[in-house]
Amino acid sequence: MRLRLTVSVLVTLLAVVAAGTATAQERFGGIAGVVTDSSQAPVPGATITATNKQTGAQKVAVTGTDGMYRISDLDPGRYTVTVELQGFQKVQADDVLVLLGKTADFPASLKVGGVTEVVTVTSDTKTQVDIHSTTVAHNVTAEELDRMPKTRSFQGVALTSPGVNQGEIEGGFQVNGASGAENSFTVDGVNTNSLIYGSSRQDTVFEYLQEVQVKTGGIQAEYGGALGGVISAVTKSGGNRFSGEGHYYFSGNTISASPVQRLQLSPIDDTTVLNVQDKKQDNNRNEVGGSLGGPILRDKLFFFASVSPRFIDRTNNYLFSNGTEPGSIPQSQTATQSFGKVTYSSRRMTANGSILYTPVRSTGTLSAYDGTGPNFISSSLAGNAAQIPSAIVCDLGLPGMEGGHFIQWVKRQPKLSRVPVIVVTGVADVGSRLEVYPDRILSKPVSPEDLEVALRSVMKSGK
Repeated sequence: MRLRLTVSVLVTLLAVVAAGTATAQERFGGIAGVVTDSSQAPVPGATITATNKQTGAQKVAVTGTDGMYRISDLDPGRYTVTVELQGFQKVQADDVLVLLGKTADFPASLKVGGVTEVVTVTSDTKTQVDIHSTTVAHNVTAEELDRMPKTRSFQGVALTSPGVNQGEIEGGFQVNGASGAENSFTVDGVNTNSLIYGSSRQDTVFEYLQEVQVKTGGIQAEYGGALGGVISAVTKSGGNRFSGEGHYYFSGNTISASPVQRLQLSPIDDTTVLNVQDKKQDNNRNEVGGSLGGPILRDKLFFFASVSPRFIDRTNNYLFSNGTEPGSIPQSQTATQSFGKVTYSSRRMTANGSILYTPVRSTGTLSAYDGTGPNFISSSLAGNAAQIPSAIVCDLGLPGMEGGHFIQWVKRQPKLSRVPVIVVTGVADVGSRLEVYPDRILSKPVSPEDLEVALRSVMKSGK
């Protein structure tokens, strides 16, 4: 039995952000603008308040002598923005969209009047352009993620951006011609690039993502080493209202296309290139999960949790030894995505504690087809025994394995009917259901009764 257990844990504990912190971490957006009066003169001393519509968290800024203001370190999402000053009517926008890594422009014009009078304005979120940055970036919000066709990993959103393509030969995502190893991947500001290959070593499903941004040009120096693109993801937080979702995804060979033709070099002359069409194999993926977020202390402390295990069952049929030995190798995987986050928010401080736990349990290893015919593989069936899970190796020549001792040993094996592979050293032909040859792997489940009959026949023959 071969068991691989890979555990990847991404922990971000108490990422405390004060109001004046620089925006080097790729997990915030902002709002900026100029406040003027009816004569277009700048208005100093006006109070601007941005309130997150989901969590109720507030950030406040005051205009300077030039009438300008800027609110940084805002979590991506939708905000209600108010502009107030004694002697002027209050201006309010109820739906200002703050995007990851961008600063929304929200100018306001105050008119003389009482503060109790409110002028409601509409923010244009569809054509939002960040006039404060030269970076070329494409943002995909949670609302868009819910509606667009996509893969189950946030890195796949990069393909929706101009100048981005993907391929196995290219080594992943190519941004404007750069190699796949020249991109930068972050989750909540934490870099997830592999130190060896440069690709992202942390997949993240969309159910707990608030927004994904792909930078493709004009990237600032703070992202040193990213000669291609910067793919950033920000996780969701809980709010003042309880909300959640449940999901189920299925993908498998029953609804998928046949494999792409395989290019194979002929072993006869090492010159001729063959186009080999392998047959479709069993490959079923089932994913079920859900998420829930809400308040612990209203307006102050929030939680968000998500879990999404994925169950993968694959079986590849092979013609080993270049087409002379039929057999199969099964593989079973369980990949779990578990995420938890606690957020504390006030006017002066925001603190997040989060954990991302992604264990992968796998049994069985599939070999790649490399023969000159459909489903052909050059290695022998016996040579792939180590890659098959739950293999029992029986050698009739070992002490204690002769005669009735071996039969009793077979009877004592638990769940033998579920064992997919049995290796027996011996020579015999005991019928169509079970054949025993030197170092031959029988790649199908057998019952204890069938095995006992076959082994008795082998021993009775004296071979």
